Amino acid sequence: MGIRDKFKFDLSKTEDKLKLFILVSGALLFIVVAAITGISLTMSPEFCKLCHNAMQPEYVTWKVSSHSNIRCVDCHMERGVVNILIEKMMAVGHLVDYIEGGYKEHQPIKMKHELEDHFCTRCHSVSNRNFTLSGDLIVPHELHGKRGVKCVDCHSGVAHGNIVARKVSVGDVSKWTIEDGKKNMAKQFTQPDMDVCVECHMNPAKFGVQGVKSVTFRCEACHKSIFTPKNHSDKGWTSQGLHGLSAQSGDKEFKGCVMCHSIGVKTEKIATGNKVKDFAWGNQFCSSCHAKLPPSHAQRDVWMPNHKKVVATKGMKNCEACHSLKAPEGKVSAPAGLYCNKCHWFK
Repeated sequence: MGIRDKFKFDLSKTEDKLKLFILVSGALLFIVVAAITGISLTMSPEFCKLCHNAMQPEYVTWKVSSHSNIRCVDCHMERGVVNILIEKMMAVGHLVDYIEGGYKEHQPIKMKHELEDHFCTRCHSVSNRNFTLSGDLIVPHELHGKRGVKCVDCHSGVAHGNIVARKVSVGDVSKWTIEDGKKNMAKQFTQPDMDVCVECHMNPAKFGVQGVKSVTFRCEACHKSIFTPKNHSDKGWTSQGLHGLSAQSGDKEFKGCVMCHSIGVKTEKIATGNKVKDFAWGNQFCSSCHAKLPPSHAQRDVWMPNHKKVVATKGMKNCEACHSLKAPEGKVSAPAGLYCNKCHWFK
């Protein structure tokens, strides 16, 4: 009796029907178990690393991160059988890229889209979780979420240290070690600094916040033990330039400005010879306001003929907060592009 004869079934016989049922059921069970086992294996971080050798930096940074117990797919794959099957079919293309060396042509490897908040809120509930913030910080996560601020706007470095944004995951990335991972997961790469806070408070629309033009800069809004000085509440402190006069009144006052307004703020080295002006022009906190057109300047045809009266009253120091006297030299430029000697001939 040949092999074919063994698999011939007479469906008129109960015995053969049972044999066929057992055979088909066994085959289907084997396929299901094999598929589940295969999918489970391919969803482990170790498997991702084996196939995506080009993603060694992502693997070692994740390995030393606070999310090292969370699988890659928990943050990078939607849940559900259909989504898993779609991802596995797309993975065939990744395999082709890997074999053909396509990844080397697209370094650093970037995600096609940002992580949506629901990946984070699976574990981190902003409504009922007590957040362990460092220092004296106050961060109302739920309020930020309602305003449209995404988790990754502040926490993009939590799992991989922003290695793509910093463009360090290029070249022969297969040589990255755990030590490289630790270096690139230092605090300055993983935790949001004040630059992010200040930039968003200055320009909320850039971060997707709708219906809000600006956010408070009062210290006590974000800090429990740092309070806004009393003179900052004086009428005209900002609008009439009293803050600038205070900064120029002496070293003690100026040091106070530097102490608070240089922490976590992007700065540029400016060398005009005036330390107050250099600080104000090169500090994002100051220059972002100085670059905005004041209400008094709005009607150009009215302001230009009358600005000399303001200069006579307040002096030119008020102008130099935003404008340079002479044409900008090299990379040194004032927050406002128009300079005095474009029309005048000051020495």
